[in-house]
Amino acid sequence: MASVSLLKSGILYFKLLYENIAPRMLRLLAWPILCAMLFVLTSCSNFDKEFTVYSANTTIEVYTDGSAFVSEHFDILVKKAENYGGVYVDIPQRFTDGSGGVHWRDFELAAARLDGIDEYYSKENNVPGYSVYIGREHCKSCSADLPTGVTKIQIAYWLGRLVRQEGDREVLFLPAYMGRVHGEGAKKTLTLKLPPGGTVRPSQQDRAAAYDITRSAPNEIFVSIPAGKADRNLPDIEIEYPAGTFVTVTSGDRVRWWLSDHFLPFIGILGPLIAGLFVLTSLGQGWRLPAPLIAVDIKMTKSISPALAAYLFRNWKTDAAKAAFMASVCQLAVKRMLRISGLDEDAGASNLFTKQERKAGRSKWYGLPAATRLVFGHIEGQPPVGDRRRVVLVRHTLRDELRKAVAEEYRKSRGKDRWSFMAIFSILVLGVVLAWFSGLLLLSTAICGILLLSLIAVMAFLHPERLSVQTDFGQAFSFFVTFPALAIVALCYIGTTEVISEQRPYLVAILLHIVGIAIVLGMLRRPTPKQRQMRSNMLILNRYFLGEIEGPAMSVDCYEHYLPFAVALGVEQRWTERFNLWRESEKMDAYAPDWRISS
Repeated sequence: MASVSLLKSGILYFKLLYENIAPRMLRLLAWPILCAMLFVLTSCSNFDKEFTVYSANTTIEVYTDGSAFVSEHFDILVKKAENYGGVYVDIPQRFTDGSGGVHWRDFELAAARLDGIDEYYSKENNVPGYSVYIGREHCKSCSADLPTGVTKIQIAYWLGRLVRQEGDREVLFLPAYMGRVHGEGAKKTLTLKLPPGGTVRPSQQDRAAAYDITRSAPNEIFVSIPAGKADRNLPDIEIEYPAGTFVTVTSGDRVRWWLSDHFLPFIGILGPLIAGLFVLTSLGQGWRLPAPLIAVDIKMTKSISPALAAYLFRNWKTDAAKAAFMASVCQLAVKRMLRISGLDEDAGASNLFTKQERKAGRSKWYGLPAATRLVFGHIEGQPPVGDRRRVVLVRHTLRDELRKAVAEEYRKSRGKDRWSFMAIFSILVLGVVLAWFSGLLLLSTAICGILLLSLIAVMAFLHPERLSVQTDFGQAFSFFVTFPALAIVALCYIGTTEVISEQRPYLVAILLHIVGIAIVLGMLRRPTPKQRQMRSNMLILNRYFLGEIEGPAMSVDCYEHYLPFAVALGVEQRWTERFNLWRESEKMDAYAPDWRISS
């Protein structure tokens, strides 16, 4: 099918203008403007306004190995002086035989000429086969416009696998795609040069309404397609031969043909299949609950921060921020990084661990969780009143930053989730390959762009606090102007792009790939068995603090180790009462830790 290179010319036009605009602000302004110009170029131009196909003549010479050499000639009238300088010629490779089987033919381009001279060309994929562009790729008003008048376009190529076996007969299968050449007033002819011994199938002879078939020579058939109907789907030509006329097909060829026949359907199914298997596997892991804890996991309490324990115990609610902060302050105290006057909001901190002490005891300092070190850094930055710093003044400014540090610690506890990223990468690659070979790459990109921009808009509406106000004019302009402009361009491209019937199943498969990636990304938010085990341990630890279950033997070290976690869980008073009862039973002297500031 001959058609004008609208989209590719528009892209090149945009590229040339964009590269020549040097100032940063002009580039910023040029992006949405040129995107709109691209849409105008690709939607308002029409092949019929610039070109008219007078005639199309094709010669197909079939060889005894089942391949053919095809030479096509188009007489095209260029009506406008300013034009896109080239046309598309579609080469179908995918066809359906009389029994409904779908097959793929080999294709190799031999030559592309304009008025008898070799011309620049490029190839693009689509579902039926290739679209070969003949002519210079450029924008309007460029010097490479085709001159007005009649222009002759010639393309030559090899086709393979035109023969199939049916019982004791061999059938030469010639799709009559010439009837789909643009131009209602154009007459099309095909000259078929065939091996001897073939007969046109009886079911193929009654085609007077579609085209005329005559034998111009013993081994030559002339097909005449009348003018008057554009983009017609004409019946194919099938010619029977006795068995053994063509070269015997090897088993290797049969395997290669089978793979080529089922390549696109296979990758169309494989992506959603990978997503489905990943979901089933993840749900299977979710159904397998972690082993119930009957005792406190001491090792686990040493590997997480008290701040994370506070968020886990309260299921990530906002009221966990205060407990997470005070638990971190308590941990700093029991680790002798500072001294505190109490475990409430009005507590004061003094005798902070100095930088020299941190350098000397690097293992002790970096043995603390990142969230705890973050709290220490903010307390250290608070101006002291006398020799003390009020920790309550730090908590209000540290809430969001502390939550991010805790969330990062929780994310790292997942470990390396290689399977998730491998699944996402595999589905993405399969989707891109499917979009490329089906000729839907730009359309798929536009759909993904719309979905991504919609997601950003929804997140901005639901969580405006997560969007930081940008003071840079360029960033603000990109967010409030460029994004809507891109959305408009993508919507216009989607609305003006025609998806042929053969592409629709693959478009559905591409959408399923997108859905699969979204589902896999959503599954990353589900807690892993290890993360669920961590929360379960916090619930067990709470029962231990309340004295409902047995746990580690009480001692001063045990009390101080678990005190930050008791603060995180809001049961520090009960934990201290249990410690005092133990101390009295052991007839110990009064407990006066050096990390407390005496009143």
